[in-house]
Order: sequence, then C-alpha cells, then structure tokens
Amino acid sequence: MLWLLLGSLVLLYGGLYNGFPLVTYDTGTYLGSGLSGIVPDDRPITYGLFTRLTSLNFSLWFVIFFQCLLLAGLLLRYLEVYVPRVRHPATRLALLLAFMWATGLSWISCELMPDIFTAIGLLALGLVLLGRAPSAPGRVGLLLLTLVSAMMHSSNVLTFSLVVGGFGSLAWARGWLRRGWVRPAYWRQSLATVLAAWLVLPALHAAFGGDFAISRAAPAFLMGRLSETGILEKFLDHNCGDKQAYSLCAYRDSLPNTASAFVWSPKSPMNLTGGWNAHLDEYRGIIKQVLTTPRYYPYLASEAVQATFRQLTHALHGAGAPPACGVDTPPWSQVRLFRNGYELKEYMASMQNQSLLDFTALNERLPWVYLLSIVALLVGLAQPGIRRRVGPAGAMLLVLVGVMLVANAFVTGNLANVLDRLQVRMAWLLPFAALLLAVQHGPAVLAAGLRRLLAQAYEPPKETDSD
Repeated sequence: MLWLLLGSLVLLYGGLYNGFPLVTYDTGTYLGSGLSGIVPDDRPITYGLFTRLTSLNFSLWFVIFFQCLLLAGLLLRYLEVYVPRVRHPATRLALLLAFMWATGLSWISCELMPDIFTAIGLLALGLVLLGRAPSAPGRVGLLLLTLVSAMMHSSNVLTFSLVVGGFGSLAWARGWLRRGWVRPAYWRQSLATVLAAWLVLPALHAAFGGDFAISRAAPAFLMGRLSETGILEKFLDHNCGDKQAYSLCAYRDSLPNTASAFVWSPKSPMNLTGGWNAHLDEYRGIIKQVLTTPRYYPYLASEAVQATFRQLTHALHGAGAPPACGVDTPPWSQVRLFRNGYELKEYMASMQNQSLLDFTALNERLPWVYLLSIVALLVGLAQPGIRRRVGPAGAMLLVLVGVMLVANAFVTGNLANVLDRLQVRMAWLLPFAALLLAVQHGPAVLAAGLRRLLAQAYEPPKETDSD
C-alpha cells in the first residue's frame, strides 16, 4: 500500500505543480452533470458521477488522486508481471518516475477529464486478455474497472469492442488460442464485459432521465465528420436539387471546413437553424442514406484510412500549453458551484489559469521518445535471438498495444475529430511496452553482445598455408 500511494504521488506531479487539477473547456460539462445529475446531450454522465463520488463532497483534488491511484496500481502490476527481474518496489517506482518524466503522463492523469480512463480500462482489459489475472476475484475486479472505464467516454465503448474483437481475431489466426497462449475463457469474459457496456450505459442514462442512448447528440458529431470530409457536400449535391429537402440544402456551398466548426461554431448551418436538437431525425436519415449508398463507399473508406493515420501521428500535448479557463468559462462556472466556490481561488491561482504552463520542452521530447521506442522494437525484434528471448508473452503484449492504438485512432479520428488530446491519452502505451521489454531483456541482450565482442577481440589469429 505504501508503494502504491507513492506511485500515485508520482502521477499527481502535474496537478501539484499546477496548483490545481488541470481542466479543459469540456470539464465544465462533466462537472455539471455530476453536480446536477442531468445527462448531457453530447457525452456520458458516468464521469460526472465519478467526480461527484470521488470528490467526497469536499475537494476536486480527490478526483485526480483516485485517477492516479487506479493508474499507478495498473502500471506497477505490469512492471511486476513483465519485469520480474526488478524485484524491489523502489526500483519499480524509479522506473515509473522516469517514464512519467519522459512521456508527460502526469499531465493526463491529473486532468479533470475522462481521457485517462481509456488507458486505465484497456490496461485492466489487457491483464485479463493476456492471462495476467489468474484469480477469479482479480479478474472480476479488472473487468468491472473495464466496464466502468468503457462508459466514461462515448468513444470508449466502440474502441474497447474493437480491441477485444481485433485481438481475438489475431489470436485465432495466429493459433494463440489453440496453443493456449490466450485463454478462450478469458477472451469470452472480456467480450461479454465490453458488449455489456452497450446496454449498461444507455440504461444508466435512462435511469437519470435521459434517452436510452450512448450519446443523444451522436448524429450531430457524425454530420460534422461528414462535412469535414466533403461527403456531406456530395450528398447534398445529389439530393437537394430544387426541392430543398433538407435544412442543410441552403448551406451546401458554405459548409464548415472542420467537424468542430460544424458542431460548435455559432455560424455553422446547424446552429443557425436551431441546433442539433432541432435536426437529429434529419441527420439520422442522412447518415443512414450515406452508409447504405454504395457510391459513397470509396470516399468513406479513403477518409477512414486517412483519419486513422492522421490521428496516430497526433500524439503531442496540444499546441504547447493548456489554455487558461478563467472567469465565465464552463469549468470556472462549475468550480464556483462546487461547495459554493470553496476551491475557486485555488482554481484561479493555478499556473494554467495564469498562463504560466508551457509544454514546449515536453513536445520536443515526445517525438524522440516515440521514435526511439519504435526503432528499438523494430531492430530488436528483427534479431531471432531477441525474439526467442521475448517469447510469446512479450509478442502478444506488443500486438495488443498496437491494436489498442489503432482502434483508438480509428474511432476518434472517424467518429469525432482528429485531435492531439484524443490520441495522446493512449500514445504513451507504446513506450511503456518498450520499457517493460527493454528493462527485462535488455541487460541480458547487452551482456551477450559484449561477450561476443570480447570473444572476437581475444580470438587468436588463424594459421594460414604461408605460415
């Protein structure tokens, strides 16, 4: 417990340095849903309820503390099972500290946002899929954490489902199920858990007076994505004509260039004509026609691939600094309501809200961290001796992390926006997997290489015929 608490403190660094948990403009909606118990149109209520519960009705610091506690427990567990040569908890804590500095993980775990739960849920899911939770109580706890994490963000439900389905398909194709490297029972339990989220989350919303849906405003976001790709414009060209069958027909020559502008700009066609609540049925009909009309399939496929690759490369911490969210912003309004503004002065005095944070150095470091991780993995796995040393366990870990990153990029890039925030929440899993394998196998590989060099250096010269 002591080392777990110390690990949590390491991950709390970002909040402690800032002087308050970090926020984004979306934080206001999440905090508001927890305080009011009202389901937002555009996101799940789950994280709002989490903030209400874990704040203990006393301080928002407790929210990020519990986030860091969960994350630290999972990371230390991975270090325990994948780096058994490192036995002392202090050494594991030192590795966690170095990794946090290299990747800026603390800036994600200390946000009052559900983003960190994408990684938390997938790390918990990974321990089950990879057979690293052999006890029944342990698996139940990890699967419950997976279920809750899947319901924290509307994209997580689909992402988690794709991870389980994709990893299961690869395990079947590669014969891992047949060889017993992946336990079919554990895979079925994982699948049942993520599929349950498709029903539990809408039921939760209905219980709090909302629609039986994952996100009521999902059609508006999908329309924004169709507008950004140009597919919506093609659809309107084919279907408007002289009848003006849709509210968007009058704006088909002036559609916004980005999905974000379509949804949030006051001058977007949607908001000029009453907002998303006025057009949800119309948008559902357009989306259905696009998805069932073959002429759009080449465009959809091309844009899906482009968005996925673009999202994979957007893995930096924003534009260099998180924006200040001062007076009259959504998070400021909710912090003012929380316990009658008990923490409002602390919130306003934070480095973020004084525009004193700067992520430039971190963003200059991160590409090198990613690049070195990829190069080390590719060069290492190209060597047969290293592949044998890593074995099936290490190989399956890398495959699972790869599936996680691609699934997250595909879902967020195609159903929402290509944003740094949506990929940086997951991108650190790749260097983390590289760290696990490097610390466990690196010393032995280096020692073997050194022995070969010494043997070659001291090898006596061979005799020749002239001798």
